Amino acid sequence: MLRLAILALLALAGTAHALVVIDEPPIPSACGAGKTWAVVNTCLARQGQVIMERALPRAKLVRIIQTENGQPIDQGVYLYLLRADGSWTIGGMFTGSGYTVLELAPLTLEKHTGYRVAIGQLVRTRTSVGGLVRLPVTIQTQRVLFCSGIGYGCPDTTTHCDVIYRGKALWTYRGALTFERGVVRNDGDRSRGGPVCQPGARTALGWPIPGP
Repeated sequence: MLRLAILALLALAGTAHALVVIDEPPIPSACGAGKTWAVVNTCLARQGQVIMERALPRAKLVRIIQTENGQPIDQGVYLYLLRADGSWTIGGMFTGSGYTVLELAPLTLEKHTGYRVAIGQLVRTRTSVGGLVRLPVTIQTQRVLFCSGIGYGCPDTTTHCDVIYRGKALWTYRGALTFERGVVRNDGDRSRGGPVCQPGARTALGWPIPGP
């Protein structure tokens, strides 16, 4: 009956937009904040093994490893930031496979201080060359995440990309980052990037921007 009632309401609504509900990722939902680091760490320990990847005076980047059927499962890295009242709150996250944390550093843009996180990633896959041949390749990338500390979302861009086949680079890209108002530019030679190494030229940061 409830299902029929919902369908009837949608039919009556005509052009009304459907409501989309997006669930938070499990770890930010369970361990989004704590009055002390000990509180946050205890909560994270209930989610899996806690590995401290990087630690700064006002920021900690931790990796969570869960175990399923005796096998370790990487649940990603999570950035926690110290607030003025001594509490800690989540300020960014990254999930993926075959990755390594390369850097955690404070970054001030438009008078707002957040953090940049550099992630190196290696993926073995197959890719098409000339639309005909699918070759086994290794894709090596370096991504830079820009975490404002407001929520767990971190816009990112790829500054290094290499597609390797038998020890040689099929495609490659190197980018240099510059910042404009609310945007990071990624400038580099995309002519050698092929279909894989083609990061966007501009990425919206979504950081707070003070008025003129």
